[in-house]
Amino acid sequence: MIPETPEAQRERERCPVCRSPHRPMIERMRHEERAAYAEIYRILPPDASISLRWLVRHFTRGHQFFAPNDGPQLPGWLVEDDNEMQRYRREQGYCRTIEDLCPHVPAGTISTCEQVRHPECERFRLHTLRERLIDAEARNVSPPIAAPAGAERVALTEPLVPQQRLEVEKKTGQQRGIFSSTVLAMEPSQIVISMPTRLQETLALAAGDRVTVSYQGRVSKYVFETAVRAVREGRVDLEPPGTIGIASRRSPRVPLRDTTVRVKRVEQGGEELVGTALDASLQGVRVVMSIGLPQWERVRVTVSLPDGPLDVDGEVVRVERLGTGQIAHGIYFTSLSQQDIARLRRLGG
Repeated sequence: MIPETPEAQRERERCPVCRSPHRPMIERMRHEERAAYAEIYRILPPDASISLRWLVRHFTRGHQFFAPNDGPQLPGWLVEDDNEMQRYRREQGYCRTIEDLCPHVPAGTISTCEQVRHPECERFRLHTLRERLIDAEARNVSPPIAAPAGAERVALTEPLVPQQRLEVEKKTGQQRGIFSSTVLAMEPSQIVISMPTRLQETLALAAGDRVTVSYQGRVSKYVFETAVRAVREGRVDLEPPGTIGIASRRSPRVPLRDTTVRVKRVEQGGEELVGTALDASLQGVRVVMSIGLPQWERVRVTVSLPDGPLDVDGEVVRVERLGTGQIAHGIYFTSLSQQDIARLRRLGG
C-alpha cells in the first residue's frame, strides 16, 4: 500500500477504471502483456465509459496498488467474455457459492447463497463442485503412466476444475477446427462443459462424437481424447478421459526449408503479411509478426517445407504478445488434404 492523500483518495473513488468489472483485464494487459494505453482503450467496449485520459490516470496515479473497494473481483473468464458480461449486466448476477452466473442473483451484482438463500446454491454450498472433484480423484487413483484397459479415469497431475478454460478440437467434418469452452461441472462419471464456440459459430455436437480436449495447467498444457455422451440445453456431457498426455508432444515437428511464412488475410481483402515461423507441426504453424491478428481470423498460409511450399487455409487460434514488439500467432491448418497430411507425417518422422 502506498501513502494516499484525501484528495488522491477522492479521485481514486471517482476513477471509472477502479469501478469497472474490466479492471483485472486492463491491469493484466498493462503489466503482464506490456500493452500500450491506446491498445487497451481500443478493445474496451463502448459502454465501459472509460476515457483514454482516465485509463492513463489510473496507472500514473498508482490506483493499481489499491485493492478494489468491493472485495474480490469478477473472475477473468467472465470479464474477458463479452457475451457472459452482457448476461451478467442484464440477466444474472455472479454467485460466489457456485462460482458462476446465477438467475437468483440480481443482474450486475455479486452475492452468495447466504444472502439470496435459494435451494440450488445451498446444495452447492454443502457439497461444492470442487469438493466433488477431489472426492472423484481420490476414488479413482490409477498409475500415472497409463490407464489399463477398461479403467474409468486416471489421477491427474493438474486436474481440471470448474470454470477452467478448454480448447475443444474437432478433427473431422465440415466444422473441423478448434473451439473455446469452459468446464461447468466435474462429476465422477462425466465432465460437463459449455457448448464450444468461436466468434458467432457453435460447434454442432451429438452423442458419440469424438473430440480432443486440451487445457493449460500451471506447468504444462494437457490433452486428452474423449466422446460426447449427451448434448442438453447448451451444455455438453463428456466421458471422463482414460489417459492424459502433454499437448506439446502430440504432434511431431516438421522441418522448414526457411522460416519465412506468408500470411494472406482472406477476410481483409487479401492483404498479405510476412512473418517468421517458430515451429511447425501436423496441426499448424507458430508465426511471429510485428502486428497482431484477432483470434479466429481465417487466413491463407504459405510455408516453405524441404520438399516444396505448402499452401493451406488456416485460422488464428492463439495470440501471444512476446514483449519485444513481436506477436506470436498459433495458426491451425483447416484444409489439409490427405496428400498434405501424408507429406507432413513423412517429413515429421
